[in-house]
Amino acid sequence: MVFDRVRNDAYARAIAKVVSPGCRVLDLGAGLGIHGLMAAAAGAGEVILLEPSQVIGMSTDVVAINGFKDRVTVLRKRAEEAEIEPAVDVIISVFTGNFLLTEDLLPSLFLARDRFLKPGGRLLPSGAEMKVALTQAPSFYAERVACWSEESQNLDFSPIRKYAANTVHYLKADQVEVHLLTTPALLLNLDFYTATSANCHCHAKLIAETSGVCHGVLGWFDMQLGDESFSTGPDAEPSHWSQAFLPLDPPLQVSAGQVIDFELDRPEFGEWTWALTHEGKRQRHSTFNSEPA
Repeated sequence: MVFDRVRNDAYARAIAKVVSPGCRVLDLGAGLGIHGLMAAAAGAGEVILLEPSQVIGMSTDVVAINGFKDRVTVLRKRAEEAEIEPAVDVIISVFTGNFLLTEDLLPSLFLARDRFLKPGGRLLPSGAEMKVALTQAPSFYAERVACWSEESQNLDFSPIRKYAANTVHYLKADQVEVHLLTTPALLLNLDFYTATSANCHCHAKLIAETSGVCHGVLGWFDMQLGDESFSTGPDAEPSHWSQAFLPLDPPLQVSAGQVIDFELDRPEFGEWTWALTHEGKRQRHSTFNSEPA
């Protein structure tokens, strides 16, 4: 992620606008500290790199070689365990997983916001939107789901198909060809300044623009970085984030103009459950059924 130019360029532009000389900055989940060091370079008076994993030990050398030892503090702790006083002016984080919720990091961001950010302080990112569209992806579907109906070495592995069909698969926009059958729909809008949970119990109406075979639902997120915006969608320049492919089994034939009801449930630290209602028939999948319990 240190070399994710698309993501880091967007953060750099946002940091340059938000960080003022002398301000205190918390890089939450800092990793090697690239965003905290960018804040130091932008003139921050004090930067705290907060990271629970061992990788933070390596950042000490990075801080030193870049000449920021006097302004950057390295702290190996979880946000839930840390004590940071006084409150900071800016919190920078990358707590948005694939399809926003995958890594379950947002609850830690909300906790850090409430404990460490001074009133009127700034968050980068400041919010995000989850978006979905029905998609046609025959090659990806054949590789991840339909393949289990084919014999291998004259052996039948078809019982595994039901598990694959209830799995959320992640794909890179520049590696897999997908064709959107519907206009993208907004599913969830989270304001990181005010949100108190990362639960998703959402519904959207999707209108087919073209006729075709729907192999699944494609999900991604767009984030707000101050005045900057950043998308992980199929038309965006690829970054380290992947889009989520929620398969349908069997695939669904849709016609232009048809309205399809889509539901997505995903409680914090829970399972993904998605359902489509089309012409009076409901099709439901859940990662609860993605492996034997």
